[in-house]
Amino acid sequence: MEPDRAGLDQLSALVEAGRLVPQIDRVVLLESAPEAYAALEREHRRGKIVLRVS
Repeated sequence: MEPDRAGLDQLSALVEAGRLVPQIDRVVLLESAPEAYAALEREHRRGKIVLRVS
């Protein structure tokens, strides 16, 4: 797979315009990645689990 700068720019524009809303269930610290992974297995979610790196 090759990076597609134009496609990423289009997605970014849609998000900024409010026409595309990412479904995020929760944001957890990177240190909590094992617990987040376990949650993927046992819970029903409507969105993604995002790992915060900073």
